[in-house]
Amino acid sequence: MAVKISGNERHERTANIDKKDYMRYRLACFDLDGTLLDTLGGLAQSLNAARRMNGLSTQTEEQVRTFINNGVVKFIERSLDADPGEYSEELKTKLLKDYVAYYNSHYLENTKPYNGITELLIRLKSEGMLLACVTNKDDEPSQKLIAHFFPELFDYVRGSLEGVERKPSSEPVERCLYSLGTDNSAAVYIGDSDTDILTAKNSGLDSISCTWGYRTREFLLENGAVNICTAPVDLSHFMR
Repeated sequence: MAVKISGNERHERTANIDKKDYMRYRLACFDLDGTLLDTLGGLAQSLNAARRMNGLSTQTEEQVRTFINNGVVKFIERSLDADPGEYSEELKTKLLKDYVAYYNSHYLENTKPYNGITELLIRLKSEGMLLACVTNKDDEPSQKLIAHFFPELFDYVRGSLEGVERKPSSEPVERCLYSLGTDNSAAVYIGDSDTDILTAKNSGLDSISCTWGYRTREFLLENGAVNICTAPVDLSHFMR
C-alpha cells in the first residue's frame, strides 16, 4: 500500500517479503549506527566512562542519541555543548582521546543488530545484491563490528578515515561505488538520519529512511525523507 504524504512523492510502503520479482538495485549501501546496529547503549557507556575520567557528570541515553551521526569529533563536541558553560580545546582533546580508547576496547558491549536485519542481509545476498556499509563512525571499530555481527555478508565496509570527507559529502559513497564497479543509478542508500538523506542526495542515489534508529518519522519527513521504512523485514520491498 502506498500513502501520499503532503501531496508530493513521499510515501510509505508495506511489504510482502516473500514476493519474488525484479530487484531494481545492484547495491544496497547502509549506514551503521541506528540502521544496522543498535549501538546507543555502548556509545553512552563509553562516553560516560570518558566523561567520568575527566570529572564530568554522566549523560542519559536520550541525550547521547542526539549527539550521533556526524563522526566522533562532532559527537564529543555535542556532548560538551550540552554542559553548562564553556569548555577548553584541551578538555575536548582529552575527552576525545579517552572516549576513543575506551570504545575501541568495549565496542561490542551493549550493541546488537536490530531485529530482522541479519535475516534481511542474508536474503539480499542470496538474491545477488551487493552489500556495503558507509558510515561516519571511525573505520577501525566499523570494520570490527561488521566482521563480528555480519561475517562474510558485506562486499565493502568503510568508516571515517583521515583525509576523506565524511557524510553528507558524496566522497565516501563515490569511493564505494568505484570499488564495487557500480553506478549510482543502480544503488540505494539506507539510513536513519538527516545526514543519510543528504548523503544519498549528494551522491545521486535513491534513499530509504528507517524509523527504528535514532530519529523519529516526523524528523525524517521534515528533513526530506522520500521512502520511510518502519521495520527491517520490509526493506527488500523498497528495492523491487
